Amino acid sequence: MASGQAIIGGLLGRFLFKEARVGQVRDVSPHFRWMEWVGEGLCDVEWSPGDKVQVFLPDVGMRTYTPLGWDSTLGSTRFLVYMHGDSPGARWGRDLKVGDRCQFFGPRGSLALQSLPGPVVLFGDETSFAVAHTLKNLKAGSADVEHVFEVSSRGESEGVLGELGLAGASVVEKRSDEAHLADVEARLRAALERRRGAHLVLTGRAHAIQAVRARLRSSGIAHAGQKVKAYWAEGKSGLD
Repeated sequence: MASGQAIIGGLLGRFLFKEARVGQVRDVSPHFRWMEWVGEGLCDVEWSPGDKVQVFLPDVGMRTYTPLGWDSTLGSTRFLVYMHGDSPGARWGRDLKVGDRCQFFGPRGSLALQSLPGPVVLFGDETSFAVAHTLKNLKAGSADVEHVFEVSSRGESEGVLGELGLAGASVVEKRSDEAHLADVEARLRAALERRRGAHLVLTGRAHAIQAVRARLRSSGIAHAGQKVKAYWAEGKSGLD
């Protein structure tokens, strides 16, 4: 049965949403797909690194993604979709093919990366790879960015990160008992010590963000400030 969000979206979509066509799709790994959207609806759009796009999935509702980049002159944008489990977003990502039409709302502000001067240390997971890519490009030519990720598969994730130009990122494989978060905290603390005055950006899984913040606060490690954006949480269909 369609959700209330999906019903409302279907009724109002033609008035509120932009539309694009899938121009390219490429399987990066078993759980990641790169795709390019094209169309007039993507032209003359103001986009900043860290912005989000809310995609309308028929019979489901809205799902949020971070564009890898945006060309408002040519009318194109690119996404890296993480397909984990059998969620509606994962099924949509697997089934999407060249020529399919997509309705979306945005781009809209989510993480204001351009407001971060100086060094940045970013924590996240597979859902954070896109925002890490945009941060890398924003800081192009600078060595003042470090990334620490918790992931389900270290081997797969390192391959994907390499394609995104993030081969130097620190990758920690998750454990069901959350014991890996001690390693994550140690790596983040070391990164903040190397880059005095860095801003800390925490993204990805809500529980991991909460745990990492608490550990870093207890350690007393200094940083210039925090930006926090939880992309998902266990037992919830999705976060904005």
